[in-house]
Amino acid sequence: MGLDVSRRPLFIELVVIGGSYHANVKPAEAFRVAVWKNAFSVVLMHNHPAGEVRPSDEDKDVTDHLIQVGRILNTQVVDHLIISPETFFSFDITGLMEELRESTKYAPTL
Repeated sequence: MGLDVSRRPLFIELVVIGGSYHANVKPAEAFRVAVWKNAFSVVLMHNHPAGEVRPSDEDKDVTDHLIQVGRILNTQVVDHLIISPETFFSFDITGLMEELRESTKYAPTL
């Protein structure tokens, strides 16, 4: 979901359709519409249809990578939501976004 400077929604865009247990999202796909529509920031979202919304290590790693790509593109990743039929998990509400923002794993090097 792309947001304007006041964090109002500009659009919601389906980026990739994955399999039952895995969806491979490339940074260019994740940010293509956000750049095209001049989004100030984005909220990443995906579902866990089985119901367990705790983020996997892969979910955390992808989020970490996309935060760094967003920095390069000047498009802030403000949250990542994992949604199930019954509940959701917010990286921002739980403090995980702040932890990942401080990560240097994918930080560009000179």
